[in-house]
Amino acid sequence: MLKLAYTYKEQLNNTYQEIVFQKKYRYYNYASWWNYDINVEDNSWNNISMISIDISNNILGYFNADINRSSNKVSSLGIMNFVDKNNIIFSKDMYKFIIDLFIKFNMRKIEFEVVIGNPIEKMYDKYVTKYGGKIIGISKEAIKLDDDYYYDVKYYEIFKKDFMYNFKRIIKHISANNKINKNT
Repeated sequence: MLKLAYTYKEQLNNTYQEIVFQKKYRYYNYASWWNYDINVEDNSWNNISMISIDISNNILGYFNADINRSSNKVSSLGIMNFVDKNNIIFSKDMYKFIIDLFIKFNMRKIEFEVVIGNPIEKMYDKYVTKYGGKIIGISKEAIKLDDDYYYDVKYYEIFKKDFMYNFKRIIKHISANNKINKNT
């Protein structure tokens, strides 16, 4: 279930502090791997921070979108999965977070990046293609991770109009398949 991160900020930071130095989170922490807290603001003017929780209120993941209000766009996404990669609740919440950015918060565009080599990169490539976004470039040796090596960064963009067109098309396809399955 998707919830406001501010309400759970103490629990979120406790969860984060347990994993901050684990190797698999190096890709998320590249900009701030020396920080022990996730700064959750008390408003949504500059960013929107949400968490994914299960029915027992365990935090499964964290989502953050940096907002540029003057251009009505998301200028950066932060997505961190605290559980196994195939957790269906986390996956659904991530999808809902993206939908909410376009529909609920009326963002015109989402721009985000991934460190090349991050295991989530292939999923981002598929997601962007599926919803009409595109890869807009790669910056060579753009960041240094805690292993002291430099990594390339891949940049993406998705416009609301393209996302909505593909979202509606996919929903229509799913509905048609459900009707066929009910009739057989």
